[in-house]
Amino acid sequence: MLALFDGKQFLIDTFTISYAPSASIHALCQQLVETRTGPSLILGVEDPKMPFIRQEVEAVAAVVPEPEILFGSDASERALREDGGRSQLVHIASHGYFRQDNPMFSAIRLADSYLSLYDLYHMDLPVDLLTLSGCVTGLNVIAEGDELIGLSRGLLFAGARSLLLSLWDVDDRSTAEFMQLFYSHLLGQRDKAEALRSAMLDLRTRYPHPYYWAPFRLVGKSIN
Repeated sequence: MLALFDGKQFLIDTFTISYAPSASIHALCQQLVETRTGPSLILGVEDPKMPFIRQEVEAVAAVVPEPEILFGSDASERALREDGGRSQLVHIASHGYFRQDNPMFSAIRLADSYLSLYDLYHMDLPVDLLTLSGCVTGLNVIAEGDELIGLSRGLLFAGARSLLLSLWDVDDRSTAEFMQLFYSHLLGQRDKAEALRSAMLDLRTRYPHPYYWAPFRLVGKSIN
């Protein structure tokens, strides 16, 4: 959406945008109270197709409050279940898988398992922000759009107040830079949507094509 171009400028040049799966979920998200305590849980799952995951984890840890890093085999489902509930934000740098036959069974890869929508409905993650930085959500056909809504609702049902999700297969080098920019802007202002826009504008100066700077969307509550 932010990459829409009218021949002179992109939508991002004028607007900040956030999304909600439905009006009722949007209203619910606005009623939730933000949490200012707890660590920033950062999970990184190694993948030979994404060689910059470690750099992303280190870049995020350098700017978020109270970073707690779980990398490789430590980035497990059990760790997310046990530590996610006491965190103020969760960042998962990993790969995702889309199930063409049933998008509701698409999954987020962790070190020892794959989290599906069903798994998310049985988790407790009352965090201010949960970020999935890999290619896990929001592809561009009807079934895949449903898959995005499914994962979004699962994460919101688990208690997350807002989500940052990818819309297509991302470039992991530029994503590492983008995430550092996003969290840096977020620490200086209350509006997550504005932090997202600022990070996109900054990254666009180095990576002009929308493929690099426009793959992410904010879902849920945007203002702290």
